Amino acid sequence: MTQQPMAPQGQPVQPPQQPMPQQPKGTSVCGILGVIFGAIGLVLSFIPIINNAAFFFGLIGAILAIVAIVGTFRGKRNGKVLAIVGAVLSVLSIVITLSMQASFSKAIDEATGTASSSMSTSSSTSASADSDGSAAGDDAQDGVQDQEGDLEDAHVKIVSAVKSVDDYEGQPTVLVTYEWTNKTDKNTSFMVATSDKVFQNGQQLDTAMYGMDAPEGYDSGSSMKDLQPGATGTVTQAYVLKDDSPVTVEVTDLFSMDDKAKVAHTFDL
Repeated sequence: MTQQPMAPQGQPVQPPQQPMPQQPKGTSVCGILGVIFGAIGLVLSFIPIINNAAFFFGLIGAILAIVAIVGTFRGKRNGKVLAIVGAVLSVLSIVITLSMQASFSKAIDEATGTASSSMSTSSSTSASADSDGSAAGDDAQDGVQDQEGDLEDAHVKIVSAVKSVDDYEGQPTVLVTYEWTNKTDKNTSFMVATSDKVFQNGQQLDTAMYGMDAPEGYDSGSSMKDLQPGATGTVTQAYVLKDDSPVTVEVTDLFSMDDKAKVAHTFDL
């Protein structure tokens, strides 16, 4: 029979040490948030304009997912698969958002580029009309209307083009005022219904941005405000001048099967 080891006399027998139970690891909170932000960004990335927010959702989701992945690989948290899923969703939302915005911008550029080439051709004809009465008759046949006229989606009047205060970079500007009437059967804005451009010395002028000293009556958001069918509104737009020579203002439909329809007028500054 096996004898149990005896402790030295006078010393208590120590019981064997039991291993401490390991605390269960929690799921990574960053991984969960990464999945949530990535999923929201992915859903919003397919919606034009709103997908601007999708980019930021995806960016935040990607950062949270990376933090979660690092934590799970170090063994501090569970949820490695959840963190990877969040990273994938977030990256997809960013990629899809950028692709959708690039496609939308390309479509707009192609549509406005066609209208711009038509405007350049008609501009020389319009200048000849101001100095020759017979040329004015030719312009009318080509669809160029002096200062006020009808387009497919709007009736437009170019009210004025006056030299204004300098923009936020100190460059001289011209302030153009339009009056327009919504001819469509739904609510729409001047920016959606028309394409307006200003030329000086044959070159298109850039849009101006004012600082704190914006001119009186200027409303930077007027072109984006919707009008109901048949309603009339006023729009103000500012452009950066190159010099003090006359400027030509041209307005066409943004999208139209007939590129010849145009309202134009040349103003002396």
